[in-house]
Order: sequence, then C-alpha cells, then structure tokens
Amino acid sequence: MGDSFQNFLKQLGENISEEELTALAAACQDVIPNEERERIHKQRELFDYMEKIGKLGCDNLSYLEHALEKICRPDLVTQILEYKQSLPTKDDQNKEISGPARKYKAMNNEAGQVPEDIISGLTKLELAPPPTHKKKDAR
Repeated sequence: MGDSFQNFLKQLGENISEEELTALAAACQDVIPNEERERIHKQRELFDYMEKIGKLGCDNLSYLEHALEKICRPDLVTQILEYKQSLPTKDDQNKEISGPARKYKAMNNEAGQVPEDIISGLTKLELAPPPTHKKKDAR
C-alpha cells in the first residue's frame, strides 16, 4: 500500500504549482514553523515534512484536505476523496476469501446474479454420472 500512496502523492504534487505550494505551506503554518516553510521548495518536501510530523499518511489525509480547501483547490480535495474510497477497509482485509470461493465474492448480491465469466467457467465443469446401482429393499 505504501507504493500506491507515494504514487498518489506524486500525482497530487504534479497538480500543485509553485505559487500554490507557497500558499499550501502557508495554510499549514499552525504545524510548520516559518524556518521549515522557507526550506520547502518542492511538493515532495512539503509532503515529506507533513509525514514526518504525523500530519500526513495513507490513512491520515484530513489535514491535507483541509489545507487544500484553504487554497481553493476542490479538485485536489476530490482526488483525495477518490483515493480514500479506493483503499480497502479493515473489514475488507479481514474478510479475505481464499480458494475457489473467491470467485463468488464477485457475485452481485443485489440482483443475485453470477458474473458471466464465472458462469462460463462453470459450463466447462463435467459432473460425475449418477450412481447406477439400485438400493435393495430392506424388508
């Protein structure tokens, strides 16, 4: 998950201009001292510092959202929200299904339909023939 978070920050940083970076650092003045803000010249430096002080992490994006709102970048706030929605929740991780049953995880619960790729896989299965011997009456 760390790599996807770093990629997300890189993509986010590419959408922040130098002027916006200065404004973003200023919006964080309550947690970033003046001397540190003066040393920040790249988006990555700002993100690294925020991570270092515990104000930014893959499951801790609210401070960055707030700062981006302050500099009037709702499009970037939307990107953060989309990223957060793409993350698996702890419930998803705990409910990991393994083995053949994982195919059925994709079943559409609302409609009760099995996806076409699973159905096509089922048609390839050959069932054993029914038993040929008859039960004897136990009279």
